[in-house]
Amino acid sequence: MKLTATKEFTFDCAHMLTGHQGLCKNLHGHTYRLEIEVQYFGSGGQIPDGPSEGMVVDFKDLKEIVNRRIVSKMDHAFIFHNAPGKPSVEMQIASLLQGNGLKCYVMEDRPTAENMSKHIFAALSHEFKSSGVVLKRVRVYETATSYADFQA
Repeated sequence: MKLTATKEFTFDCAHMLTGHQGLCKNLHGHTYRLEIEVQYFGSGGQIPDGPSEGMVVDFKDLKEIVNRRIVSKMDHAFIFHNAPGKPSVEMQIASLLQGNGLKCYVMEDRPTAENMSKHIFAALSHEFKSSGVVLKRVRVYETATSYADFQA
């Protein structure tokens, strides 16, 4: 038996998929919905007694971590793929925006929902362990009906 807790977040950003054959090759934006699922892994999987009795995690703590590490950096940013040695329109746009003091967020992979879920999982996975909680799943909704998961 496992007990998990999930918190939902939203953020707005722009991206493009250079070289894609569909509409996503164009600069466009989304309101992303992000779900972060964690599970308690301490003493036999049982949630501890004491001040946090009955909680996998305090949702306030989860919110603070995810906002600090992800949402505050990606919200209202241009998310782009940094492909060293392969200059792209994305990198040119990012350079122009950054040169004018505007917000950008770089990813090592193309900013697809699938890669964003993997990227966010990697960025958050070490954040919870000291509290006895492990990150189980990151779900990134690109639209209301389309999402990608990355799971432990």
